[in-house]
Amino acid sequence: MKLKILFAKYSFVILSAASILFAIYKSYFLRWLCDDAFISFVYARNFAEGAGLVFQSGEKVEGYSNFLWTILLSLGIKFSFSSLNTSVFFGILSFFGLLTYFSFQEKKKYPSLIFPIFTLHLSLFYHNWIFATSGLETMCFTFFLSVALREWEKDSKYASLLFAIASLLRPEGALFFGIHFLSRFHEIKSIVQFKQTLSNYLLLPLGVLVGMELLRIDYYGEILPNTFYAKANHPGYFSQGTSYLLYWFRVYPVYALIFTFALYLLGRNLFFRERKSFLSAAVLLYMAYVIYVGGDFMGMRFWIPVIPYLSWIVYTHVNEYLKLINFKNTKNRILQEQKKIPVYLFSFLFLISLILYMDPFGGKNAKESTWNGIGEERRFYGNKLTFDSGYDLNSLQGFRVAFFGAQAHFIYWMRPDYAWEAETGLTDKRLARKSTSTRGRVGHEKNASLLEMKERKLDLVLDDRFPSASLPYITYQWRDFSWKIMVLYFDPFKFSNLCKREYWDCSPLYKEIARRKMDTAKDIDFLQ
Repeated sequence: MKLKILFAKYSFVILSAASILFAIYKSYFLRWLCDDAFISFVYARNFAEGAGLVFQSGEKVEGYSNFLWTILLSLGIKFSFSSLNTSVFFGILSFFGLLTYFSFQEKKKYPSLIFPIFTLHLSLFYHNWIFATSGLETMCFTFFLSVALREWEKDSKYASLLFAIASLLRPEGALFFGIHFLSRFHEIKSIVQFKQTLSNYLLLPLGVLVGMELLRIDYYGEILPNTFYAKANHPGYFSQGTSYLLYWFRVYPVYALIFTFALYLLGRNLFFRERKSFLSAAVLLYMAYVIYVGGDFMGMRFWIPVIPYLSWIVYTHVNEYLKLINFKNTKNRILQEQKKIPVYLFSFLFLISLILYMDPFGGKNAKESTWNGIGEERRFYGNKLTFDSGYDLNSLQGFRVAFFGAQAHFIYWMRPDYAWEAETGLTDKRLARKSTSTRGRVGHEKNASLLEMKERKLDLVLDDRFPSASLPYITYQWRDFSWKIMVLYFDPFKFSNLCKREYWDCSPLYKEIARRKMDTAKDIDFLQ
């Protein structure tokens, strides 16, 4: 009997702790870095080294969308930690914070619980493990946004500050902050209430965000980050956004049921629960925005930040309904127990809805790279980018190069004097604003022309994107991959130094120069 009492008393804590520790272990075991993260790594390094919050010295372009994350990485560099390790540490720490917070919330709201269904639900979610690392701010943003939404639900004075922090991690956080701000003023009935609300809830976070915006305008000369123009400044891409939503249910089919129920609850709150109407509107507008812009090429990345709250409102509603059944006194105990059966079934489906993961690229689909333009980046990279072996460090110093998004990690390690991102315009204001009538892979649709590369006096293009131009090339051996790099401008001195390095083969270049009967002692412009 004592053992049973002890189990009932401590089982929730033990099972919660075990599931959280298991989730942290899986996150670390599956740790990885994606190519996009290295854009922020370069900004963080340049800031830490005194060049400013820039991608390349002398050009003030806000080519990142995660200000606070980049600052955290730069602080890590100041204390002699690499951005690679710092990003993994803060990502997993954020995941731990998310799980711990909701575990406490679950137990506090339902003290008699023996089995931590909600904690297990989030802990065993495969894409939580994946995006606990990646080098991106995803999990850190998810932590602050999810906690802020729950605190808003509780009418906590900390919600505004948490939304402000989320806004500094990703621009989408400003959507939630703005709607929360409006909700506070919607409730004001007098001047006294206005002053109290402003001082107790809004003054500090509003000051932080206004100050941040003034700094952006002063430093970059722009109201919006350059990433907005590079990736979001397009007409609506509803077809791709719909595919992005369907991908969610393709990989987590049971969650379609939970999602539908969550939409019902949000819609009900929006129209019939005035106290929660603004909160529900914020979540719905975020999801509509994701669909409008076409989502992302990384599966689940933009859905993860709202999943904890969507799951939470469903979970609490089911538990409240179960409490209601238990509360009602009835002489027919059999009938009462029968009413609980569908609730228990739904609870089971809720538990497994994020655990049951259907790999879209397994089995007969193993050779497929994407599904409707959406893929799993970790599948391509594994942990290949988490260490520096195979890179010829600092080998491109002195060169001006064009690179494409996926090659950002080479830029980080090889450190060219000038690196122009030529696929999205992240690091260039003019290319970012370039209009395009055709849509393709979300955020990667603004390929630069050879003429634009000539204008920037580039030496190399780190990919063969212009086969019709018949440009000469050199090869670079990165681990087991032989990579063609196209030559736009030949400087004998710079190339003689580069070609002496172990991993570089310049023989194709010199053969082409000889074929064209050019003088290797002189500069050669292959774009003339």
